[in-house]
Amino acid sequence: MTFILSKRFQGLGSAFPFLLLCDVLAVLSLTTGNVAISWWIVTKGGAADLSIFGMSAALTMLIALPLLSAHGDRFPKARIMAWGLLAAVLTALGLALMASFGYYRIGPIILIYAIDVIAFSMVLPAVSSIAADLTLPDRLSDALSLQKSAQSLGRLAGPVIGGAVVALSNVAIALWIYAALLLIAALSAFAIPPIKPTNNQRGHWRAEVRAGLSAKWKIPIDRNWTIYAFFCTAFLSPSLGMLLPLKVHSLHLGANWLGATEAALGLGMLLGAFWGAAKIIHWQGRFRASLLAISTVALCLIAVALSQQGWILTLGFGMTGFVMSISQLVGQTHRQLAVPDHFRSRFSSVNFMVMNLSAILGPAIAGAALGVFDVSTVYAAFGFALLLVSISFPLVPSIQHFLALDHHEVKGWYGKQHPELFGLEPQKQQEITQSR
Repeated sequence: MTFILSKRFQGLGSAFPFLLLCDVLAVLSLTTGNVAISWWIVTKGGAADLSIFGMSAALTMLIALPLLSAHGDRFPKARIMAWGLLAAVLTALGLALMASFGYYRIGPIILIYAIDVIAFSMVLPAVSSIAADLTLPDRLSDALSLQKSAQSLGRLAGPVIGGAVVALSNVAIALWIYAALLLIAALSAFAIPPIKPTNNQRGHWRAEVRAGLSAKWKIPIDRNWTIYAFFCTAFLSPSLGMLLPLKVHSLHLGANWLGATEAALGLGMLLGAFWGAAKIIHWQGRFRASLLAISTVALCLIAVALSQQGWILTLGFGMTGFVMSISQLVGQTHRQLAVPDHFRSRFSSVNFMVMNLSAILGPAIAGAALGVFDVSTVYAAFGFALLLVSISFPLVPSIQHFLALDHHEVKGWYGKQHPELFGLEPQKQQEITQSR
């Protein structure tokens, strides 16, 4: 195992381990906090408050992401991550103080949490795209796999910590732990050496934002892939988020089962990212593996919806995490390499913006449906809807050809196909592509 890890780290650069440390600590803190916050809202406010909270957070990020999208291409991503995480510490402290004094009001919780959302509107695009700046194209797949493994470790341990602390102690203690972990994650981000963006010629901030949005929309494959992901997330996000604590609560299970189920999701993603995803992608090919993965997620969620036992929830989420790692590894590696370096953060920001728009739609539909149907019926309906969406993946233009390209062929591919969208002359684009 040590030999395998050592081999996978070779050629990734001295800064990469610090990124992994930041990743695991950040996700560990967020998943710990999410269990505590979700359980706090469910037990004190119910499904209505949880739905409002989820939609408010998604709407805030939807607004913040496009406005802040250009900063990741203008400033060192490592510093954006560090200062953003420090800002998120403030929100954790605010929530911990509220819970400690027994003060529950959904309005102040939403307002305080908005600071966290705005901070992560800058952090998330930087985290998702910085690996491509730290590693060579032929090592990006390994880098992203290790990064997903680190994130999965945090996703695995966080719910266990959060669920155990809430079950054995209270929500307030879990939120203080959440704040402490976020602070350590922020400090670890400062250890990542800042790398200056490759684009030294900065335009006006608003012009750069518009250029990123325009390029994203005018590339057919990426536009349609983004629309496909929008509908997948609209049904997947509530299934992994707001519907899970409601399902656990409806079965009269404790917060420890909520933590165990979310931990199983992290364990599945860890196994997939570190070991299984690459093998299945090599066996089935990128296109077929991605199509089968999202279809399997839908079937797992249907099983969770129809289950009446806690262990089935845990098993279903474990399998969901495993196959999700396959889909994420396929999409992120190729799409990051295809985008020219000086637009990468803006493209990531648009991806997150669209996903958060779907995160508004999904909980809104779920919240309305819960007023008429029970949680198991709504859960099953979302699983079937995701299954129907998944079969439309082959309709994305040129998707099979794109996923058949190797890492060197796909590097800068969007720029080669549409140089005018990125301010590149064909010759200049070729020089940038061959420079790494």
